[in-house]
Amino acid sequence: MPSDDPTAAPMAADTRFSYRCTRCNSCCVDKRIQVNPYEIARLARNRGVSTAQARDEFTIDSALRQQEDGRCIFLGDQGCTVHADRPLVCRLFPLGRVIDAAGKVHFVPYPDPLAAHGEFGKAGVVADYLESQGATAFIAAADAYFAFFCRANERLEAGTPIAADPDRDLLDIDSELAAACAASGIDEPDDLLDRMWLHISLLDAMLDR
Repeated sequence: MPSDDPTAAPMAADTRFSYRCTRCNSCCVDKRIQVNPYEIARLARNRGVSTAQARDEFTIDSALRQQEDGRCIFLGDQGCTVHADRPLVCRLFPLGRVIDAAGKVHFVPYPDPLAAHGEFGKAGVVADYLESQGATAFIAAADAYFAFFCRANERLEAGTPIAADPDRDLLDIDSELAAACAASGIDEPDDLLDRMWLHISLLDAMLDR
């Protein structure tokens, strides 16, 4: 890309930026797409399976599985087969989202400019691009799980034990909500974002015990 390309340096939400995908699918090959529990829940509902099944069938080491040729497990002949529920990493491409030690967010271009074959421009700003990609809910989920993991890690580093049942799969939304709602005598929420926030509240409550 030319040196004056808008993705050549870290960007804020109001940095001039636009990108038009040309459906080359290069971003779906040989990429590690890490997913959090909310993203797994979206994929699970898209495929009509439980979150436990989705994790088992579609992921390995918290990342989407790849086909033998390096293509994403969800990449078909006509493109992404789960496009409406694709993870945040896919929605952000060709950008990456970075949170520094002070909690400030900025965006960076994908490290390999040759992987992005779309049309770059300055027709809008980064925030417009995120909105067009439906990234808002995914960013909220990513930040919530990141905050939980940071908090859990701080406790462990301080030598404070975490009171977790070893038989529980803490990151499985379906099983965690089913158990908690059954114990409380309340109905499970159906909306996936509501389910994510309830899951986060259960994880936080565990740390507070």
